[in-house]
Amino acid sequence: MRKIFIEDMKPEAHIEGYFGLKHKNVRTTKNDKLYLDLVLVDKSGEINAKMWDGVKEVKDSLIEGKPVAVKGYVSIYSKKLQLTIKKIRPVNEEDHKHGYKFQDLVLSSDKDIDKIWSEIQDLIKSIKNIHLRELTNKIYQEYEDELKTYPASMKLHHAYRGGLLEHVHLCAKNAMGICHNYPELDLDLVLSGILLHDIGKIEELTSGINIKYTDRGNFSGHLVIGWNKLNKAINEIEFFPEELRNKLEHILLSHHGKMEWGSPIEPAFPEAAIVFYADKIDTYLKQMKNAINQDESEENWTDTRNYFRRPLYKKQ
Repeated sequence: MRKIFIEDMKPEAHIEGYFGLKHKNVRTTKNDKLYLDLVLVDKSGEINAKMWDGVKEVKDSLIEGKPVAVKGYVSIYSKKLQLTIKKIRPVNEEDHKHGYKFQDLVLSSDKDIDKIWSEIQDLIKSIKNIHLRELTNKIYQEYEDELKTYPASMKLHHAYRGGLLEHVHLCAKNAMGICHNYPELDLDLVLSGILLHDIGKIEELTSGINIKYTDRGNFSGHLVIGWNKLNKAINEIEFFPEELRNKLEHILLSHHGKMEWGSPIEPAFPEAAIVFYADKIDTYLKQMKNAINQDESEENWTDTRNYFRRPLYKKQ
């Protein structure tokens, strides 16, 4: 079947295609009739979906985070697109013959991830300090697949396949711009700190259709996970300077900026502060962009139901 992406759906269109099942809720109407309240996703976005008939027969076969084949039609509800499902089932092996591709179902970065990876490799090669260069390269080579495919967060920013690498790359460019104006800063330390600050997210989060926190992520968080990965790699490098280890540990543990924001310690030297602010700029701007893009009113300002809890100006 021809794939219709969510971003191309129009009201009153009848669709037949494959989607990722991000969320599933079995609910009841006022008349005690079962219905499904779903969120379906593909690489272009997500849409709320309802199924009113035949729910009992299919509800147990549908699993969050798995692909599904869907038939239905698109309508408008509360000024948003909604899909009414007539038929739904899990994807099977036969669907590969009819155009099913898993990569079509995963919300993904619109950037060229391989190009970003290549540019980051050039940044690593530019690090003059041999210990920092070896450490950063070691970790990036070990976790290449994860760094290219994992999100940077569950929903706040860069919450899609490739989002982690996209975020780190933008943070690095932010930091380099700042360091250009302050040549007394240790650019090597800043670059290594930026490139490694979120490495713990590859164990804090899952990747794929439905991004969730792992058990490890809920128990420890990515700052602690990243700190452990950093020390494991450093212990495998001979004669790694102790002060350099201490500074990198501090950068990873302080990059949230404040204790109330999750850091066990706050930035205590300029390079650590640069990592925090470079990270904050990219996160902040992405969250603001998301809030503006997700507001579907025709007003010049968003409502206050966003991360910032204030109206944002969105007229272009």
